Amino acid sequence: MNQFSKLILIFIAQLSFFTVISQEANNSYVVQSGDWLSKISQKAYGNPHLYYKIIESTNEKHLLDNSFQKITNVEKISVGQKLWIPNYKSSKEQKADDVLVAIPVTDCEIRIWYNYQVVAISELNKNWIQQKIDLKTRAVKAYELRHNARINARFMMADRTAVKELQKRDIDKYGNPHGPTFEYLIGKCTKKGTAMATCYEDIIVSSSSVSTVYNSKCKD
Repeated sequence: MNQFSKLILIFIAQLSFFTVISQEANNSYVVQSGDWLSKISQKAYGNPHLYYKIIESTNEKHLLDNSFQKITNVEKISVGQKLWIPNYKSSKEQKADDVLVAIPVTDCEIRIWYNYQVVAISELNKNWIQQKIDLKTRAVKAYELRHNARINARFMMADRTAVKELQKRDIDKYGNPHGPTFEYLIGKCTKKGTAMATCYEDIIVSSSSVSTVYNSKCKD
């Protein structure tokens, strides 16, 4: 079994240790030039993937204090923006959280995380069919899961220059920094004279497929 396969198995196995954790607010932080959320999370917790804690706590504070601006886009924070940095309640809770989020650090580990989100789509689709969800809705749901996984994976990458290169590639190819839109995929499919129902099916299938080119870079 190569390293890539082992990491996937470790990631899936460790997901079973996930527990819901509560938080206590600790202190505020003013965004500096060159900051982004995962960088701030790394400074605060020694883990870049706990940025969601900062988002949750800042948005909670915003409801009571207008000096905290609500975070609606993980890629957009402004210099001078006030954030709320929470603490863990206990070392036990911290350990439980780290088991879940500390795994995707390198580009290959992030790729594994991304693959795990993507390959689940085909199984989810089976469940949607059992729920009698219509084909178009299933296509939209599958697309959104893949699309959001792409955005989140790129957000976790430490090399922002590499992220910008990926976004530029997608702009050149799709006219969108985050990959093809649902409308783009439908338009491309129907231009070939393909029936709409088949286009929806194709989107579901393509949403659950992974890139052998990128994955091969993570093998021994």
